[in-house]
Amino acid sequence: MGHNHEEDLSHLSKEELLFRDYMNRGNDFMKIEIYRHAKTWFTRALELNINNELAKERLDECFKLIKKEIKIIATIAIIVVVVIGMVLLIN
Repeated sequence: MGHNHEEDLSHLSKEELLFRDYMNRGNDFMKIEIYRHAKTWFTRALELNINNELAKERLDECFKLIKKEIKIIATIAIIVVVVIGMVLLIN
C-alpha cells in the first residue's frame, strides 16, 4: 500500500495558499543564504498573516544575518584598503 506524501491543500483559502507560498520562497532563499530576498518573502507572508510567529522569527533571523553580512563586508573592505595602502607605500 503506497503512501501519498503530497498534502491536500484544497481546503485552504487563496490567502492561506499564498502565505504558504511566500514562506516556502523565503525558506528557499534562506537555504541558499540570499537573506535579502528571504526577507522580502517573509515580509510579504507577514502582510498576509501579521500574527504568524514563525514568519516573525524568520524575518528577525534575516535581519540578524544581513547585519552580520554587512559587518563582514565592512571588515573585508577595511582590510583591502589597508593592503592597498601598504602596497602603494612600498612602491
